[in-house]
Amino acid sequence: MGSKKLSAIDLNPFSPEAQSMEQTKRFSSEDDRKKVHSDAQELKENGYVILKDRLAEEKLRKIRTELKSLHEEAPKGTSHFGGFETERVYNLVARTRALDELYLLPELLAIVESHLDDQIQLSIVSSVNLLPGQSAQSFHRDDAYYPLPRPHMPLNVNAMWAIDDFTEENGATLLVPNSHVSASDQPVSGHKTVKALMPAGSVVIYDGSLFHAGGHNQTVNSRMGLTVLYCRAWLRQQENQFLGVPPALAKHLPRPLQKLIGYWVVNNLLGYLNEASPSQLLRTKGKN
Repeated sequence: MGSKKLSAIDLNPFSPEAQSMEQTKRFSSEDDRKKVHSDAQELKENGYVILKDRLAEEKLRKIRTELKSLHEEAPKGTSHFGGFETERVYNLVARTRALDELYLLPELLAIVESHLDDQIQLSIVSSVNLLPGQSAQSFHRDDAYYPLPRPHMPLNVNAMWAIDDFTEENGATLLVPNSHVSASDQPVSGHKTVKALMPAGSVVIYDGSLFHAGGHNQTVNSRMGLTVLYCRAWLRQQENQFLGVPPALAKHLPRPLQKLIGYWVVNNLLGYLNEASPSQLLRTKGKN
């Protein structure tokens, strides 16, 4: 009998060939990414793109009800950046299943994977409720905690879901177009600013290097949003998903969400446990 032909991974899992082969294992297919090409191109060029009306009204009602319950005892921020009139709830993957559809929206994942051109993971999810009178946040970048010289390749992508309408008056997210390719630590003087105006059920997707900020809520009503941050799968997550969603809880999640929070092996070698995928801890069926 002839010997079995060894694959690139068998011969050298560190090789560029093996790494390239492994990186084809993503949430979206090549066809999926072709379908979102124009949106991905807009994200690349401007630093953001808005997808409108992606959630049905019935789904929105369920989400609002769930988030209202979760925010009943939510504390207000304790700093100017966090917002003294802003409520946030973290670790939402562990707290509710009402939002899973948003994290796993195929169109969204395809755009994120197109932009990063890499395997991805969920970094952090939190609700952001701007209460009446909340002033505008200072401009910042979501990838500032990765200490790399700028400009650099995209590291993460944020998806801000509008659970309520995002309007001129209630604090729609402020964006600085094209700032994701700037080497400056601050937005350039006299920069153009746009507001992510969108109806509830829409989502604005922006590069982690794009300068942005929460707006000023000048109304008498709160404005609820949901921020879902994705990053390259080989980077450290902002929120510790393995403590926040431990195996006893993670085993009840749908397999795609298990993978998204990190229960799999990346680039052949990252994330192993005793030379096996951590998904074995979850005792679920299907491929790892």
